[in-house]
Amino acid sequence: MKSFKYVIKAVFTVFIVFAAVLIFGGNGSVAKAGNFDAAYYAAKYPDVVEVFGTDPNALYAHYLNYGIKELRYKNATEEATGVIEDISMPSDYVDVDIINQQMVYYQQGVAVLSSSIVTGNPNNGNSTPTGVYYIDAKVPGKYLTGPTWHVWVDRWMKFNGSIGLHDATWRSEFGGEIYKKNGSHGCVNLPHDVATALYDYVNVGTMVVVH
Repeated sequence: MKSFKYVIKAVFTVFIVFAAVLIFGGNGSVAKAGNFDAAYYAAKYPDVVEVFGTDPNALYAHYLNYGIKELRYKNATEEATGVIEDISMPSDYVDVDIINQQMVYYQQGVAVLSSSIVTGNPNNGNSTPTGVYYIDAKVPGKYLTGPTWHVWVDRWMKFNGSIGLHDATWRSEFGGEIYKKNGSHGCVNLPHDVATALYDYVNVGTMVVVH
């Protein structure tokens, strides 16, 4: 069954990212896959909805990671014309694996940096959101402030609203099941040396895949 196949892939395989055509302008910005119609995709593929739900971001992530390979259409126009956009795989991206609490940065398709991490605590409603994102801000040092916290980080890489990748010098351990009891408020916590190295690798527009 297709739904069973997707569950197995989500748990046991590396998230293989297929992005939309990446168009780099003079300022290094990245154009995302355009014209993806989440409502169309959900109605057209109930087997996907059965496993991934109807959240537009989850459906978009499915399209990028599985739908393209399976020759699924992203909108009604593609179905009507029978012409599927040619999508290429990004060579540089950050992979955040929540289940295994691992971050891997791929450069030119090769893993060049990996580390144990601590993601958001799912038991108090702070799970790190899954999906396909893009780094939209890099700051070499800033305070992260919320209702109950005010902490300094040396490297801040934001990719989804107030959520980003950053160093967490207040932690002595990373990985395992720490996130279930002492997880973040949604951000991806990294060892200081890893955050510093990652910051030097990525740019605004670098893809971040959280799964």
